[in-house]
Amino acid sequence: MRVGRRLSGLLAFAVLLAVAFGAAWDQQPRGYRPESAPADVFSAERAFGVVEEIAQRPHPVGTAEHDRVRDHLVAELRKLGLQAEIQEGIGRYPAAMQRDVLGIGRVANIIARLPGTNPTGTVFLTAHYDSVASGPGANDDGVGVAAVLEDVRALRAGGTALRNDVVVLLTDAEETGLLGAEAFVAAGKDGRDTGVVINHEARGAGGPPLLWRTTRPDGALIRAVADAAPHPNTDSLSTTLAGAQTSSNTDFASFEPGGLRVLDWAYAGRSAYYHNRLDDPAHVDLATVQQMGDNSLAMVRELGDTDLTVSDDADRAYFQLPFGILVVLPLWVIIALAVATVVAVALIVGQLRRAGETSLRRVLGSAATAVVAAPIATGAVYGLWEAVKAIRPEYRPLFVDPYRPEFYYVAILVVSVAVLATWYAIARRLFGTPATAAGLLCGMAVLGAVLAGIAPAAAHVLVVPTFAATVGVAATFAVPDRWRLPVLTVFLVPAAVFLGGATWPVLQTGITTAPFLVAPAVVLLGGLLMLTLPHSWPNRHGWAIPSVAFALAIVLAAVGLAVDRFDDRHPLTSQLVYALDADRNEARWLSREAPDRWTRNLVGDTAPDQRFAQLWPTVVASGPAPAETLAPPTAEILSDTTDSGQRTVHLRIRSPRGATSIALRYETPFQSLRVAGRDINPLPKTGFQFYAPPPEGIDVQLVAPAGPLSLTLVDYTWLPDSKIQSYRNPPDDIYFRQDSTGAVFTSIPGL
Repeated sequence: MRVGRRLSGLLAFAVLLAVAFGAAWDQQPRGYRPESAPADVFSAERAFGVVEEIAQRPHPVGTAEHDRVRDHLVAELRKLGLQAEIQEGIGRYPAAMQRDVLGIGRVANIIARLPGTNPTGTVFLTAHYDSVASGPGANDDGVGVAAVLEDVRALRAGGTALRNDVVVLLTDAEETGLLGAEAFVAAGKDGRDTGVVINHEARGAGGPPLLWRTTRPDGALIRAVADAAPHPNTDSLSTTLAGAQTSSNTDFASFEPGGLRVLDWAYAGRSAYYHNRLDDPAHVDLATVQQMGDNSLAMVRELGDTDLTVSDDADRAYFQLPFGILVVLPLWVIIALAVATVVAVALIVGQLRRAGETSLRRVLGSAATAVVAAPIATGAVYGLWEAVKAIRPEYRPLFVDPYRPEFYYVAILVVSVAVLATWYAIARRLFGTPATAAGLLCGMAVLGAVLAGIAPAAAHVLVVPTFAATVGVAATFAVPDRWRLPVLTVFLVPAAVFLGGATWPVLQTGITTAPFLVAPAVVLLGGLLMLTLPHSWPNRHGWAIPSVAFALAIVLAAVGLAVDRFDDRHPLTSQLVYALDADRNEARWLSREAPDRWTRNLVGDTAPDQRFAQLWPTVVASGPAPAETLAPPTAEILSDTTDSGQRTVHLRIRSPRGATSIALRYETPFQSLRVAGRDINPLPKTGFQFYAPPPEGIDVQLVAPAGPLSLTLVDYTWLPDSKIQSYRNPPDDIYFRQDSTGAVFTSIPGL
């Protein structure tokens, strides 16, 4: 009988692991429609033709290739029968992006409209068409642009007009600070009071497109996603966390302040290719394109026939089940489930005490250790990755993940399992098996209740699986012994589904998030799955399980180090700046990263002197460079008057060498500032950088207290294009980050 229980517990545990694996696998893109697919559906192969055309070369703002891509997209929209126009303007960082140096610049947004039959608002299909200087932008954001065009083609081929207007908005200068979207919002209304944006983005080269951010309240938007999107790939924990941070920004940050409702879709797998010179058509995953296009086409059809004047003033809790099912719940349901879970766990603990199986002290001790195990797992995973970076310092400059992260992903999961197994072994030894199970439920019920009180939209990840597990444990008291394990296993399926969605898909978004999201999920949700193992866990050799897991994690990390190497198909990112002080005819090589195997020939571990450090405050390495003959930026003083203690200066600044951006820097902020016709408010702390300046220059008007002014001009060009004689292209296994520039700076005389 004892052997049978052991095998049954292992089998139940294996079934739940299979469910978790299936939930993770279900989100992964698979397959795509060929070019021969019916005309009214989305075809990734058809969309890929657009990617191939616009991602031939890097096309950042201010370059001839950018203008070629812009004109090509306008022509393609006109071929689709739309009246496309170019909206030129001046964009700036949105208010959410607070920086010492303000980004501002010329933009050329592409706009085209499909009129609705009886519009109640506008559905905006958006993506940005510019790229960084360091890569062709096939994924970021060529795929998004291609998805928008293929959506429009499918809509036109369907032959049925939608109720609402559909506007194609291909924004400019997203990579330099969301400038195009900000300029669009600043230009005025145009039906945006009831507008909904479907935004397309990428921070990698594959994986599932995630709905990672929405505007609030999100109830109406999420119901539309649940009703229409075939691959919703979202939950309210993810969108809550994304809404609270600004480190990864998209045009969302410009659209939201303008009153637009936004669904922000992006994929982040294979993130080593993000802003990489190999972000080219060869590294586009057509299955990912298909999933993104299927979602956006379904959403534009759903929202295109919805009364957009009807909004929802409440947020919702939501989570995904396999087969594309998105469960949407009012927040009060999560709060009620959290309270019910606490009550049910208290009843279970009382039942165990009355039966003499444990004591309250043991249950509380087990609960405390279970809660503590989660941050311990966070520390273990964080420490593992820090150890890997110490062995391989080339990983430190990476945006997110290495090229071949799979062994590291598995190592992270295994070390998290090792912490879980260690807790389980200790808890069983100290408190006994019944108290270990009851303590885990108690700890998770309390955590879920606290989270439900603070952020109910994010609490479902704990509340729903814990509630189901608690009901399952309670049910075992009421069924015959032979049915206890099957009943419990059924009620643990939600924990397995949530565990699957919180592991591999989350790992694909970046190893840096794994310590804080994946590790706690493995310990807490994985702990629920271990409720099936009371008779299967070895009493004598239980310590062997966490010991083997820790050893396996080290082996997997070592294999990852051996497998992931930099070469010409997997180049190392590097960062380098050539800076010329035109006043003193002195130049330096600068880097924001520690010297690597290539830049160490130019820079050392010394900070530059104050003149350079003031303009590049984050530089950690520098070295001497030959002073090249490069024309410095110039400032023409058009007027300079002083009245009532205020000095008003009107300048025209330009770059004679045709740099792609020009900056005005100062030590003391002005009283007011106007750049290229736009009033700058609030005033940036140390200056502004203007992108894509016209050859004739840009006008700057400033008001400052009477007295002398100390102003510095800097112009910037992508380093490989800067025509610096001493510059040499790096080897094929190195590529420059997009902030690698050739810069010239000079003070403005006569002020």
